[in-house]
Amino acid sequence: MMAWLPVFFMYFSASLSISEVLILESIYYLSVVILEIPSGYFSDKIGRRTTLIISSLAFTVAYFLFGFISPSFILLVCAQILLACGMSFLSGTDTAFYYESLEAANLEHEYIEREADIQTKKQIASAVAVLLGGILGSFQLRFGYVLSLVFILPALIISWKFKEPNHDQENQTGNFIQQIRSVKNEILKPELKWIFLFSINLFILSHIPYEFYQSYLELLEGNNMGLGIHAAIYSGIVFALTRVFGAFASSMSPKWLLKYGLKKLCIAAIFFQLAIIGGMAIILHIGIVFIILMRSFSMSLTAAPINAEIAPRLNENHRATYFSFQSLASRLSYSLTLLGLTIVIGSETNKWLSLSTILTTSFILGLILLIPLFFINSGKLFDTNLKS
Repeated sequence: MMAWLPVFFMYFSASLSISEVLILESIYYLSVVILEIPSGYFSDKIGRRTTLIISSLAFTVAYFLFGFISPSFILLVCAQILLACGMSFLSGTDTAFYYESLEAANLEHEYIEREADIQTKKQIASAVAVLLGGILGSFQLRFGYVLSLVFILPALIISWKFKEPNHDQENQTGNFIQQIRSVKNEILKPELKWIFLFSINLFILSHIPYEFYQSYLELLEGNNMGLGIHAAIYSGIVFALTRVFGAFASSMSPKWLLKYGLKKLCIAAIFFQLAIIGGMAIILHIGIVFIILMRSFSMSLTAAPINAEIAPRLNENHRATYFSFQSLASRLSYSLTLLGLTIVIGSETNKWLSLSTILTTSFILGLILLIPLFFINSGKLFDTNLKS
């Protein structure tokens, strides 16, 4: 329940230039990249419970700094690094922990339905959080982080009460170098290679609207083209509605997987994101907001099917490391994309022209990234995903 999501860009841009905001965001993603593999290895070596406790603690301190300390660039960098720590120690471990818990209960055959149910509930919980965050942010933007602190404290308590799932004693995690080699060998398998590339592409394209829709809404309000309400409330409403659509996509994903197959779901997810980015790039109009509402639809549509394909293919002794490596590649690619976009806009001061240039460049990049998915060998990936 990250209530800061609809106000973070406004919170940063209140005291920083757009280039500084992009640099700050790049620092966050680079920090996640640096921590991703060590955190995944830590999870596989030490345990899921301890890793999730560290994640909750990092989130707690980060939200405290954002919410209660006067912002400066250096403070924001420190808070962003802690936020990255929370994200990286969560990434991969949550999926591995849940799958292994189901295995211990002999329920792994129910994984995709249960994962889809979890994704649905996560979207609904997030919708509530961002709606409240937007409302509170209309009074003070930092209140979104204060509310997130309130939400993370129960998660910290819950993580302390977790029980580590049973592990195969004959399949122990090796040293760090061995772990990386094992993950590399997994990625080279055709099925996982296709999913790996797709996940990177979708992560980049789904985060472009996430990164810039707040600026888009502010421009609408500044040009008297919005709803006449505070931008933070507007942002919270839009973000909450995107989560509602995401919840619907999550709940329907097992059914649509059986009906259409994984490849069609994945390609559709990419085209959804391209449509959103293209619409935002072409025109500044309130009607585009209705397209932005589909932002969470793509990732929610594919989250459960993709995790259900990956988890059973991996050995538990490097499962979290693999998910962390996939997250690392996605976040590193996106971080480099953000840095590249700062070069594209240069010293441009016109906010709409800068935003339109960023989005147009992102749309072209998305088209380029889509091409390999039609040609790369996917092995037997699309021959096996329609079984009941």
